[in-house]
Amino acid sequence: MKKLVIIGISVMLLSAAAEAQPERIGAGLTFATKRRINDGDTGNPGLNIRTWIQLDRKRNYYLVPSATMFNYLVVNHTTHLTTTYMFHGDLDLQYMFFHEKTIKLAATAGINYTHIISKIDLVITSMPNPPVDSTAAGLGPSLGAAMEMRMGPHWDFIVSGRYSFAGLRAGDVSKGEGILTAPLSAPIIQVHAVYYFRSRGRGYSRR
Repeated sequence: MKKLVIIGISVMLLSAAAEAQPERIGAGLTFATKRRINDGDTGNPGLNIRTWIQLDRKRNYYLVPSATMFNYLVVNHTTHLTTTYMFHGDLDLQYMFFHEKTIKLAATAGINYTHIISKIDLVITSMPNPPVDSTAAGLGPSLGAAMEMRMGPHWDFIVSGRYSFAGLRAGDVSKGEGILTAPLSAPIIQVHAVYYFRSRGRGYSRR
């Protein structure tokens, strides 16, 4: 039922944005709590790319899809190496509730998808019961807030935070296992440089 509700909300948001045009694009860094999968840790920071799709004429509501690829970490266990990769996909609805000169504050609510891949490279190939590649994936809601600071006619700087409630399922890929692990309920911090496709002029009044 939870997945059906999430999928339904996603379809409605995408339908509302079908005729909308991207207003801006941002790139920046994501910092998330490390997770241990298959005796390997996920790394920081992640590289995030996102875009804002305007949903209303007053420019208060936006649909914000984004993707993050985190830095991988390699752990040496003497007998084998564990390399861990983590990816985030987010679809958020953003509402701007405050705008004063060069500062804007926005609230976000959306869906987070987390995918973790653990790759094993054996150093000692003759070891009994060697570890194998594993994966973990989770889908769940997230809530957050952002502060947008105007830098110029085409540029903004944004600091944002969110809390993800996605849970993870992990297991042996080759055996098709799905073992429930600890939830990925954790804070996520992001910083972005944002480019507007159209100049907003030199004035700092409310657009």
